Amino acid sequence: MELIKKLRETTGSGMLDCKKALAENKDDLDASIKWLREKGILKAQKKQDRETNEGVISFYNHEASLNSFSLCKIKCETDFVAKNDDFLSFANQLTKAIHESNNIKPQGNFDDISLISLNDKDLNSALTDLISKIGENIQIISYKKYVSENSIFIYYLHNKYNSSCSKIASVVGISTNDTKKASEISDELKVVAMQVSAMKPMGLNEESIDPKVLNDEKEIILKQIENTPDDKKEQILKGKLNKFIKENTLMGQALITDPKNTVSNYVSELSKSNNLDLNIISMDLYTI
Repeated sequence: MELIKKLRETTGSGMLDCKKALAENKDDLDASIKWLREKGILKAQKKQDRETNEGVISFYNHEASLNSFSLCKIKCETDFVAKNDDFLSFANQLTKAIHESNNIKPQGNFDDISLISLNDKDLNSALTDLISKIGENIQIISYKKYVSENSIFIYYLHNKYNSSCSKIASVVGISTNDTKKASEISDELKVVAMQVSAMKPMGLNEESIDPKVLNDEKEIILKQIENTPDDKKEQILKGKLNKFIKENTLMGQALITDPKNTVSNYVSELSKSNNLDLNIISMDLYTI
C-alpha cells in the first residue's frame, strides 16, 4: 500500500492503475512510473480525435492588475470535466506560466507555448498526463497576454466555474491619460465588457465591420424594398443600414443597463464626470 500511495502521488494515476503497474513491474517504482507514462501516452493518443465542446477561458493576474494579465482557452469533452478540480488547476497553472513567460509571442496557440514547463515537465507531457488521468481529450486552443502602459483592460467572466475560469469572457481595451484614475472606476466601466458578452457586437464601430458583411446586408435590404418607389429607396436603405450598424457595433448599441443610452454616450459621460480621457480601442469575446 505504501508503494501504491507513493506511485499515486508521483504520477496522479488511479489506485487500480498503480496497483497494476507495480504488479507488472515487480514493485519497481521507477519501472512502474515509466510503464504508467507509456500507457498514458497511448491513452491520450486514442482520445485526440474526440470532439471537445466544453472547457474554460482561464485568466491569470486579472484580479491584481488591469493592464497586465493573461488568458488561455482550453477545451475538453464534457461540462463535468470543465468543473473538475484537476482540470481547473491545470488551466490556472498554464495561464500563470504563460503570463510569466517572456520568450513567447503576445498571443498564439499550443504550438507557440510548446516549450513552456509545468511542474518540471514539458507542456506536452503535462497535458498527456492530465488526459490520461481525467480520461477525456483536452486541447489548448489559444492564449493572449494583455499588457499596456497607456490603457486598462476591463474584463467580464460569465458562467464562472471559479474566480478565474468561465465559459464566456470578454476583454475591452480602454486608452486613457491616467491609468490609475481610470482603474478606480473599473466597476462603472465593467458594464462595457458585460455588453460585449451579452450583445456580441461585430465590431467597435462601422469601420471595424467587415465590408462584405455591410454589402451583404445592403443587398438584403434592397431586396426587401424592391417594390418601393425609386425616389424613396435611398433614404430607406440609408436608415435601415444605419440601424443595422448601430445594433451590431459596440459604440452604437443601446446600453444593456440603460437602453435609452448608448455605450458611446455612457463612456463619454464617464470621461466628463471623472475628468478623464477614455477611449475604447479594442474588444475581444471568448466563448466555449
